[in-house]
Amino acid sequence: MPFGYFLDEKHNGRGFTTEAVQLIVDYAFAELQLHRIEAGVMPHHSGSMRVLEKAGFHKEGLARKNVKINGRWEDHQVLAIINPED
Repeated sequence: MPFGYFLDEKHNGRGFTTEAVQLIVDYAFAELQLHRIEAGVMPHHSGSMRVLEKAGFHKEGLARKNVKINGRWEDHQVLAIINPED
């Protein structure tokens, strides 16, 4: 299930998005008992990648021309996290 997150610039760097992602991951593993979560991030969105890495995601590779955005195919860095209980 894809999702995006946006935070007003004045709140950047305060850990809100990192905390929200960690809560989602915890819920997905504990309550939904998911095995794995994947995320795709445009390579130039370093802040988004940092948020995911802080939440325990690891880079797996680059998906070339993976998502069409505004009529243009864009590459995405693929990150994933696996349920530590599995």
